Amino acid sequence: MNKNTLAAVIAAALVSCAATYSVCGGMKSGLIDAQSLYNADVNNDGKVNVLDMNIVKKIVLDTDSNEPEVSAGPEVTDIPAVTEKSPENKNPADDGVLTILCWNENDSRPMVDFFCKTTGTDISSVKIMNFDTYGGDAENAYRKYLSDPDNDADIIFYEPDWGYQFINDDNQTLPLSALGYSETDFTSLYPYIVETGKSTVTGKLKGISWQAAPGCFCYRTDLADKYLGVKSPEEMQYKVRDWKSFLETAETLRSHDISVSATLGGVMKAYSQSKFCSWLDPDNRLFIDDFCISGAELANELWNRGYVTKVHQWSDEWRPLGQTDDVLGYFVPVWGFDDVLLTGAAGGENGITFGKWNACIGPSEYYWGGTWLAPAARMNSSTLAKQFIDFFTTDEKNALAYAEHKGEFMANINVMKTVIKKGEYKGAPVLGGQNQFEVLDNVASAIDVKGKITPYDSVIDNAYMDAVYGYCDGTFADTEDTMQYFRDSVNSQLQDVIRTD
Repeated sequence: MNKNTLAAVIAAALVSCAATYSVCGGMKSGLIDAQSLYNADVNNDGKVNVLDMNIVKKIVLDTDSNEPEVSAGPEVTDIPAVTEKSPENKNPADDGVLTILCWNENDSRPMVDFFCKTTGTDISSVKIMNFDTYGGDAENAYRKYLSDPDNDADIIFYEPDWGYQFINDDNQTLPLSALGYSETDFTSLYPYIVETGKSTVTGKLKGISWQAAPGCFCYRTDLADKYLGVKSPEEMQYKVRDWKSFLETAETLRSHDISVSATLGGVMKAYSQSKFCSWLDPDNRLFIDDFCISGAELANELWNRGYVTKVHQWSDEWRPLGQTDDVLGYFVPVWGFDDVLLTGAAGGENGITFGKWNACIGPSEYYWGGTWLAPAARMNSSTLAKQFIDFFTTDEKNALAYAEHKGEFMANINVMKTVIKKGEYKGAPVLGGQNQFEVLDNVASAIDVKGKITPYDSVIDNAYMDAVYGYCDGTFADTEDTMQYFRDSVNSQLQDVIRTD
């Protein structure tokens, strides 16, 4: 729709209102009565608020604001005490301050600093609301904060594990179309990023991420050479190209007292994302199929034949396994190449196995983690919010600059291909010269989550793993008992939101 056409649509909508009002004067004074202008829902989001007014102002009045000069660091506001009030959002006029909700500042702080420095945005016009928590506690902190309509929020940082409680609630978040986006604006992003940002209720795109978090299989090059005759990541990939091949390779290694993977948890992280459909059927019941049964059988074989160790992820014994000759590899996400996982497993930069690792795709593509951005329903700084989201997602020049500045694996496919092609980034040092981004780009491109997401995946995944571990340690005699426990556990935890009959 061109400018003239949109202006005509807006004008017609305004004329149809029962109340008479001076549009230009109303916008300048900030006093437009949204109720009387109900028929002026310009962006068709079912609401009349400042987003519609911004479009009117942009198209009819053709006004743009100039960004102020950069100054000191972004304001970080302590979370105020919350009193019991209606959760209804007030949506005041644009206050010129971008308020970001986040559970910590690991992502938001460097993003805000870089955004303001690059664009010349006055850094005091960005307010970081840091709750200093994580996981389910972040969800609770957000919900408490947002229960007060006086508390400001423009962009909500969230994780899919708990964020669908907000994405599926139109009283908490807006669709990205409210900022003028359509899904086609994000075709340059890895498809799973876009799919994961959709409401599981309406299918509307409500969240988007600037980063991707694909994972891969990392292995000891010296052990692979000695016991498997593997000379390259391509040869290693052939050895673990699917789960059948993974088991065959595990059997070969076990004859030399080597486990193919450090933990069962790493294996199942990748396996669980290779399912063909959603955990819930069309009638909203838990769907247990051959995939679930095969996964339990795979885990049981790996566990009881010594193909994996009995060490658990994040335990004190987990990383040190990489400094022994007892384990071939780890399942490693994009954020796991430093001390948090692989470099730590190698013993640090001076560790005994540092530089003796390589990466390949592994038996199936998967992702592990990631943060999405969603516009808050009470958003009152839409111009800055859109500029911020653009900067890190669709604006390839600035997204590339940020990728190179921070070493971030971005959600934008073109940006990551440019990073790889330029060759300036040589890869994580623990890999001894291999650039893991080449592998992870292939993984991220192939991740398929379409039609497979539910808002309860975290709960169901955990229940499945509890059942699988019970089968592995002999708590359950067979897969039938294992699946019954799985079903009972899910139905018990989700009895109020799924069908259990």
